[in-house]
Amino acid sequence: MQVTVSSRALSDDHERARSICEIPGFKFLKRGDVDWGHPTLQVSRNGLVLKKDGQEYRWHPGLLHTRLEAGWTHPLVRSMALCPGDRVLDCTLGMGIDAAFLAALTGVPVVALEIQPALALLCSEGLRRAGHLVQVACADARSFIKILPDSSFDVVQGDPMFPEGTGVTRSLDVIRHVGCYEPLGMTWLAEARRVARKRVVVRDIAHGTLLERMEPDEIMNVGRGRPRYGIWYGSS
Repeated sequence: MQVTVSSRALSDDHERARSICEIPGFKFLKRGDVDWGHPTLQVSRNGLVLKKDGQEYRWHPGLLHTRLEAGWTHPLVRSMALCPGDRVLDCTLGMGIDAAFLAALTGVPVVALEIQPALALLCSEGLRRAGHLVQVACADARSFIKILPDSSFDVVQGDPMFPEGTGVTRSLDVIRHVGCYEPLGMTWLAEARRVARKRVVVRDIAHGTLLERMEPDEIMNVGRGRPRYGIWYGSS
């Protein structure tokens, strides 16, 4: 991915941009050499920005406030049978809203995995600046989870990004070009059940078919047009 700096960049911005380009898959370009028709990570004085075709995405909390208002009654929380102090592994960080929400409830840092380096960097910075207890790792959850000890987390979550049939607001158009859409799969699920002491939870859209293919122990239906939650019981 292209990496550049803003038009008013400081020396620290240039230094950070070049340090990001030490990560495989990133290439530093002067602004005049950037092809803005392709996703570009820009370093600015106000943080990281993802840009493409005149649109941009800066990390923001989205609808986190509505989830916090729902608190322990939120369907995601109920599907997890979540309790204060529970350790959660979020295998699909995305924009980090779930991870921030769950960390706020449990009071324990959520470990969150993101396979796309640009999203991991962008969201890690945003979550940290906002004071959320989320530890972000850029990793493929399907490989990462294999090295974890048995029952090392209470809950493991997977939430495929932008499943087929979902609408995306204009503010997330840029994210659609860099996000990973591939389901985590059955091998991941077997490892997740080993790692999760209580439950593994996967979210699907209301009329999706992902959960039926994965054969959960239980499906929690919330209501018409609302996401469904597949639940697998963990190792204890």
